[in-house]
Amino acid sequence: MLKRYPVPLIAILALILSFAVTPVTPAAAAVVTPAAGQYVPLTPARIVTSTLVTAGRMLTFNPLGKGGVPASGVAAIAYQLHAAGTGNGTLTAFPAGNNTPGTSDVNFVAGETVDNAVITKLGTGGQVSITNGATNGASATVYIDVVGYYTAAGSTVTGSTFVPLKPVRIVNGGTTTTGGTLDVAPLGTGGVPHSGVTAVVAHVTAQSGTAGAFLAYPNGITRPGASDLHYGTGGRYTAQTTVKLGADGTFRIYTTTAASLWVEIVGYYQDATGSATGSLFTPVTPARLPGTRPTVAADSTDTFSLAGVGGVPATGVSAVAFNVTAYSETGDAAGGLSVYASDESTPVARQLSYQANTRRWPTQQTTHLGQDGTFAVRNVGAGAVVMLFDVHGYFTPTGVRASRLPWNSGVNPQGQNTARANQFAEFRGAAVDNVTLFPKRDNWDVALEDAAQLVVNGLPDGFNPTRDDLIMTLPLWPGGGVNHVGFTGTQAQWQKMATTIASGDPNAYVRLGWEMNLGGYWALTEDNQADWQASFIQAVQWMKAAAPGLQFVWNPNKGHDQTCSNECSLQVLDEVHEYIDVYAIDSYDSWNPDLGDAGRTEHYDGYRRLNESLAIAVKYGKKFAVAEWGVACTEHTNPDPQLDCQWLGNSGGDNPQYIEDYMNWFAAHAGDLAFESYFDEPADYIRSALSVTPLGPLAPAAYQAKVAANRM
Repeated sequence: MLKRYPVPLIAILALILSFAVTPVTPAAAAVVTPAAGQYVPLTPARIVTSTLVTAGRMLTFNPLGKGGVPASGVAAIAYQLHAAGTGNGTLTAFPAGNNTPGTSDVNFVAGETVDNAVITKLGTGGQVSITNGATNGASATVYIDVVGYYTAAGSTVTGSTFVPLKPVRIVNGGTTTTGGTLDVAPLGTGGVPHSGVTAVVAHVTAQSGTAGAFLAYPNGITRPGASDLHYGTGGRYTAQTTVKLGADGTFRIYTTTAASLWVEIVGYYQDATGSATGSLFTPVTPARLPGTRPTVAADSTDTFSLAGVGGVPATGVSAVAFNVTAYSETGDAAGGLSVYASDESTPVARQLSYQANTRRWPTQQTTHLGQDGTFAVRNVGAGAVVMLFDVHGYFTPTGVRASRLPWNSGVNPQGQNTARANQFAEFRGAAVDNVTLFPKRDNWDVALEDAAQLVVNGLPDGFNPTRDDLIMTLPLWPGGGVNHVGFTGTQAQWQKMATTIASGDPNAYVRLGWEMNLGGYWALTEDNQADWQASFIQAVQWMKAAAPGLQFVWNPNKGHDQTCSNECSLQVLDEVHEYIDVYAIDSYDSWNPDLGDAGRTEHYDGYRRLNESLAIAVKYGKKFAVAEWGVACTEHTNPDPQLDCQWLGNSGGDNPQYIEDYMNWFAAHAGDLAFESYFDEPADYIRSALSVTPLGPLAPAAYQAKVAANRM
């Protein structure tokens, strides 16, 4: 906000600056060190072809050095397992050298090719074994298509980390012709971010009047000689596939016959530029969930726990990879299952299909767990199903933020001191990941002195600059009596400011000239547009030269420009975007308040609100931030009109819906969000406090609940 340190507004003088502008290199992406459990997606490749495995016998194969899998540094492989049987039987995959576990991955039948996605830990000699468990003499011809691998300790390959999502349908009945394809664009949908994604985990369901097969693969390449699933006639058939994205961020589904397709996304893998909290994979020797075989009745939901069983730790797990086998003992109904975290609402999605027969239908799941380590199964069908659960491995968060939230969450602390930052963290029950500070801006001497004090006295206890973020808020020209672009500051002043900020956090964010579209003596106007732009670029150049790790934020207030009529904040952004790292907005519960469905729509989809502002960030290839946000008072509480609630009659007040809507939006867009910072201010001019002297009690309680619900 503009009023933290009130200064006199002075007419902005027009003065042409003659800065020598040279290009500045944008900040480099974060570097991820190779680590065990990272995933490397591959173009599907067949590495085992038409190999006969007779009943009771075992196939052992070595995937190392084949299909893009390296010769070393591999802990587990991800692949599609296909079997054409002469009768009924099972295939069980496990690390070579181990005893055959009491699990199954494929249930084959006579005269059909059946399939399933599998993740298998490598065993002796880097090999995988597959046993044919048929007891009736049935043989199976086996095919294996590798789609990726997980790195082992000591690997020199940098892979991706997994981000689980609530299942979301992104294709609903798309169609293909015989031998045709359907292109799928997952970026920016269902919680998948717009950038930094290497692969998605999807469940693809096919329905066709003619039996056939489908394959998902990266768009832009020649179709590989592999497949994901062979489907029958009439009913719906589902397979999980972990598919690498093409250079354009899309993938393609090929079908051998005309088919209708449904696609659900359950997670994605992010590279070093990803901003969500990612997880690493630990493979285990397959283990069946102990106890009786659970049954889920028709049109009902049940909850199951994987915490502490099958090699899965009791706590600290974000997702589990396991196989679900479902079947109807009566065989009189077809249907599907949705599998999802137990503390999420039931999704419109399908993770397994079963037909009206007594066959056993297996489908691999990579499922987000609830806070208590449980998952839910919704049976969308007219008959009860019996299920078997076989664990293949689990995911644990890495690089966990101080807050343990999936996104970078912090505070503009009232008082701008350590005690207030600590109090906010204590109030919400989670440490803060970032702190936004405002040096005084009376003049350059005061600004530099105050910035130095804030770096020492404004950060919370335990602040770790390697993990946490300092966000410093600076006008383009600290005040005094000459508040205009001609007095933007000297190189020495800007570089001293840069080194001062970097002493607290070498990679700090700098909100330079923030809310330039609102007012204040550093406002961007039609009269000073060229000079303002030159000032911004020069300040960035000088600061980056002194502190190369600083990250710069272009930060208008939400809504329209109030300082010019020609969209000047976007016009200048178009010229300076190469000098910034993040596009941000400040957005409060005002003009109009977030009340009811209309209010939620306004805040999500209104002019320059969350979704449109995110789209602007994506256009320029930047991460997005909500640098200030908060509830806002509605009542007159101070006799001094200069300190009156500035949104009198135009805000939601103690509005829990606003808190819940924004926190839900942050959770859904963690992969696109550089940071968000709550403006915890008790002064009457804004009154957005949640901790000390809160506007609440409803909004503070809603905030605490959403923090608790989203912690990892």
